[in-house]
Amino acid sequence: MHSPTPRRGRAAARAALVAVAVLCPLTAAAQDTLPCDEISSGAPIVYGAGGSAQTPLVSKAAVVLQGSDDPVYVVYKDDAGACSGIYALTALGPTTITGTAKYWAADGTQLSCALPLEGEEVDFASMGNGPYLCPLVTDAAYLEGITEVTGPISSVNVLVPNASTQQSISAEAFYLVYGFGAPAGVAPWVNTDPSYYIRRNENSYVQLYLSLATGLPVTRYTGVDAGSNTNSVAWLSALADPEAGISFASGEVADANRATVRTLAWQQTGQNAAYWPDSSATAFDKINVRTGLYYLWGPGRFYGLAGDTDGSFADPATEVLLNFFAGVSAPAGASKTITEVAIANKNVPDCAMYVTRDGDLGPLYAYAPAEPCHCAFEAAATGATTCATCDDATPCADGTCRNGYCEEY
Repeated sequence: MHSPTPRRGRAAARAALVAVAVLCPLTAAAQDTLPCDEISSGAPIVYGAGGSAQTPLVSKAAVVLQGSDDPVYVVYKDDAGACSGIYALTALGPTTITGTAKYWAADGTQLSCALPLEGEEVDFASMGNGPYLCPLVTDAAYLEGITEVTGPISSVNVLVPNASTQQSISAEAFYLVYGFGAPAGVAPWVNTDPSYYIRRNENSYVQLYLSLATGLPVTRYTGVDAGSNTNSVAWLSALADPEAGISFASGEVADANRATVRTLAWQQTGQNAAYWPDSSATAFDKINVRTGLYYLWGPGRFYGLAGDTDGSFADPATEVLLNFFAGVSAPAGASKTITEVAIANKNVPDCAMYVTRDGDLGPLYAYAPAEPCHCAFEAAATGATTCATCDDATPCADGTCRNGYCEEY
């Protein structure tokens, strides 16, 4: 085990890289891309790294924050796996992001900006799993000086093309399919072409979760690494034989691509039935996530360097962003709350959950949110709810009026 390495004090190395940049001018392609430090008209920019599963949520939050009264802009690098961000903050990996990264226009359009040759230090990390699932985080000492918050809930979904006849998969079948490929003989996933088994890698949140759920070592997956959740969907839908293809991605990416791929119901070891994240393959109510019947779910996790007080962050702009993800606060003039952002992104806000759990895929506990939003979630996510509507002029006969609906309490 390596001893934890301090993250700070790299000014000399950075200066050396700047000197190299003078001798090695940017390529023409890089010169045509707006430099990342010029996207905000002088407003603070928060640089992040993490998984592609989190990109849709990061993008929507970024648009809200840059449109607030005190704008904060977000630049995000998502091509090195979920664990890349926590590796940067702990100095277990590169502490800067280089090349190009993503940012978003006011209308949500994804754009690309050029990072300086010496890179930009990572301010925040974003991933769906906890840090101890990341292979290099082997000691709590690595996380000293880092503050964690949790955000909206996401699921991990196993996918097939829409033309497939398959409806469900068990944890045991997944282990055989991805552990051994065609020789396992689990029909219909018996094609000998590795491209029919679309996977990720040992730093990917979705693959780490599936390994935890099934016991399949994270480095022993057969098939091809798609490199991102988006590619996992695109490659799967392009296969010539849809019956033989299989993949996996985050729930929000899966839901955004229902025109081409379909989520399989999942039967965890010990369960007597398989469950979709929703009440059916075509619903959006996430009721089986919210009640814990669907096994593969957890909150988004966000990290930044700690400030002087417990739970705070060293960088004020990072604190604005991460407190927004956590639902702690929103800047003045923000057009949406994190609850609204989560619902729009096909995540489940904490206030719509009936259960909670400790750690990654830990035991379930009954959960009563302090300010429940079950009715508002169902209305927004599905277009319908059985809850009565309410306002100042029409109070609830029973329960409490929240977000325009009569919640149980």
